[in-house]
Amino acid sequence: MSLKSFFRKKGTDESFLQEKVNWLILRGFGSSKLASATAIMPFLGYVILYNTEISKYFGELGGLLNQQQASESCPQYISLFSKINLMYLGLFFTGLSAILFKALAPKEIQMYPSANEFIENERKNLTARRLRSMYRTINSKRPRIGGEIQSSAPWVDKSISIKRASVEFSKNDNEDTILDILRNFFQVQSRHQNRGTVLMSALFLILGAILLAIPSTAFTLRVMCTIFHS
Repeated sequence: MSLKSFFRKKGTDESFLQEKVNWLILRGFGSSKLASATAIMPFLGYVILYNTEISKYFGELGGLLNQQQASESCPQYISLFSKINLMYLGLFFTGLSAILFKALAPKEIQMYPSANEFIENERKNLTARRLRSMYRTINSKRPRIGGEIQSSAPWVDKSISIKRASVEFSKNDNEDTILDILRNFFQVQSRHQNRGTVLMSALFLILGAILLAIPSTAFTLRVMCTIFHS
């Protein structure tokens, strides 16, 4: 895979990043209850973890492990407050990722987990005017796909009157075209809208996960050390 294809320009074809890093991928975390919880953790974290009045209550964390005799030969790789700092930063970045998703992800992606559910729900109340609006979005982001759609259904173009478009829209022999537009629109919303925000949200999510993994990994290593030295 060439670098050019990795960052291929929008509208000519989809790049590797657009296919693999998009709003629909982030939806698995961004629309979850866990995301809603982590979104408020940066604010609660400051009040709870960094409040000097209650910091003394964290001194007994991990006491159960320290009571084991073998724990003396197993160092605490990361100090307690370093773990708390890493957890706070991890929750902070995952919270930012969740906030970006909820604020800037297209509403279609937030509402529907897949193209099939989007089609099933949107098709019921779809109009010719709405369908042509979807086509314009597709054509602006992926002209090649837009051209293929227009060649099979010229009535989607704005040069055709809405009255004629409505007549064509109601014909059964255009159902495949309508479904094709719906599917491509959902894909464009996921892979082409707000690309900078998608990448930033994905970066924050990965960074947050790494930071959260560090203290848990250090603690797991100490538990394993205690087991094998007992």
